[in-house]
Amino acid sequence: MSERNYWSRNRISRRTALRSASVLGAGLAGAALIGCGGSDEAEEASAASSSSSSSSSSSSSSSAATQAATQAATQAATQAAQTGPKRGGIGIGQSATVYESFDSHRTAASPVLQITSHFQNKLLRFSHPDKGEVVGDLVENWEQADPTTLVLHLRKGVKWHDEGPGAKHPSAAPGREFNSTDVRWNIDRQMSGLLEDGTEASFPRNGYWNQIDSIDTPDDYTVQLNLKAVDVTFIQGLANEFNYMNQPELMTAVEGKHSEIDAGNVIGTGPFVLTEWVPGERVSAVRNPSYYDKTKPYLDGQVWIQNFTDPVAYRVAFEQKQVMGFTDPDPTVTLAMNADKPDETEVRYNGVANTVAAYTNTNLPFWNDNRITRAIDMAIDRRLIIQQLHGGLAKVSGPVTWIQGAWAVPQEDLATTPGYQSGAEREKDLIEANKYWQAAGGPGQGEIEWTIAKLWSDRASWAITPDLISQMFNDAFATSQFKGVSKTYGEIIPSWFAKTFDPFFAWIPNIEIPDARADMKSAFHSTSAANIWSVNEPDKIDAPLDKALAEFDYETAYDLVRGVQDFVIENGQFGRHIAYNYVVPALSWNYRKMTYPGDGEGWSFLSGSLWAHDAWIDTDDPTWEGASQPAPTPL
Repeated sequence: MSERNYWSRNRISRRTALRSASVLGAGLAGAALIGCGGSDEAEEASAASSSSSSSSSSSSSSSAATQAATQAATQAATQAAQTGPKRGGIGIGQSATVYESFDSHRTAASPVLQITSHFQNKLLRFSHPDKGEVVGDLVENWEQADPTTLVLHLRKGVKWHDEGPGAKHPSAAPGREFNSTDVRWNIDRQMSGLLEDGTEASFPRNGYWNQIDSIDTPDDYTVQLNLKAVDVTFIQGLANEFNYMNQPELMTAVEGKHSEIDAGNVIGTGPFVLTEWVPGERVSAVRNPSYYDKTKPYLDGQVWIQNFTDPVAYRVAFEQKQVMGFTDPDPTVTLAMNADKPDETEVRYNGVANTVAAYTNTNLPFWNDNRITRAIDMAIDRRLIIQQLHGGLAKVSGPVTWIQGAWAVPQEDLATTPGYQSGAEREKDLIEANKYWQAAGGPGQGEIEWTIAKLWSDRASWAITPDLISQMFNDAFATSQFKGVSKTYGEIIPSWFAKTFDPFFAWIPNIEIPDARADMKSAFHSTSAANIWSVNEPDKIDAPLDKALAEFDYETAYDLVRGVQDFVIENGQFGRHIAYNYVVPALSWNYRKMTYPGDGEGWSFLSGSLWAHDAWIDTDDPTWEGASQPAPTPL
């Protein structure tokens, strides 16, 4: 499938999104269908590969062999569909080598959630993350007593793990039933921003939980959340991938050393029991024999291979079936591998919810001049970066990303927006940007280091980023002031929360739910702890966002959010220079099965809970032969 066809895939309209949304009390579920590719992309790659035959006879033979293989694969797939998911086998995933915390409340990075999603539960979880459809997890059912009162009815009989390293910790409460007191503790902790000893700590979801005015727990299985104001996104927030439940007894004992990653410091109620977590070496889990859903999980265990810093080693590991899936920052690598084995592998297109952005620190002198902010925003050549780093497989995003399509500024509107234009119009943008740069004293600032996250620049196909970004600004302002440097997230994140960070280019924290209203409030509302840029616009931002969050009529809410986006763009995005969201073609062997949003599509939003519950292995598929099955560390 061509890139043009990919981007012209139909997405759900805003009006249709409203009609199809399931309004769960105060929760407007359903925001957009994400246009994440299709199977014809793989078919085109397959066709390109088979067309290279040197003679008509060999071409005919190859075609017959391909047809036979396709028929066999189709029969296997049909049989699997008839028999349904099978139990057994070990899932093999890839994970990072560095984690900043084992505490899901305090992590700002999704790699941690890849692990915690397997051994912990949330109150609700997404059944369709890209639409925002939710089902009960630790909550069996819920009701909206009134627009600001949500009553959660917990499942009875859910137990904290009674085996595994975490259960053996002397402070843990293994086998204890999960109850309403656990819910209150998990919420209170994040609302207060305090550890058990009274020490202040960073809790990234503090703003979300502080929407609660009070919590009532009339019995062990009932939790009543009384909100300060109507917020139609709150239901989706309960299901976002960061809101896992920790055990109070164990977390209280170990929270002072939250960065010391060890399976003995964590416990959960989830479908798997974590048995080992040694960064850079081993991570493994086994099926929880006491899980509340007796039909899940399908897998016997899960092993995470530590992140392959060498892309060649990663590719070889996939080809030898030591790992089940493969992605590469360079999409052509993935597509070529699929073209090499078109009947044994499949490609799915995942929109990446880690938005790419450039950040300037408007809390500091020089950068707090709005003329500089606007100059930088217009100087960013978003389409150049997309072409150089992603081969064009991405779309520009405004303050609301294209991933959240029902709320975003349409692509055709962005195409005529300063900072997003191309050709002659971009040249006009640069003339305007230089006027701001000169008037605000940009040339006199001296050398400007522009940081690139090392996790980004360490990827082989993105190693050019420090030079690419610095040269982009140098060209835009006809200067040599800008210099690209790389720093670790261990250096970036503390300065981020302290609001002392240098300008940098990297991923923004994950978009967590499809409804963009919560993200806009988190980024720009004057009361939000995540408003790193200290934006304070009560009339232009706070008031319309407050109205939008309380508005059940979609069209009205969209107009309010659109007005805020236009104002933000006019002000250079206040230093939060959103650039784009890219698309990753992900390759897997046919035997790996999972619930997906549609043909050729992968999940754009974090879907760890779905992987933990629904992933399975089809041992009847021909590609299963020779697959690696490492043994997880046992209980």
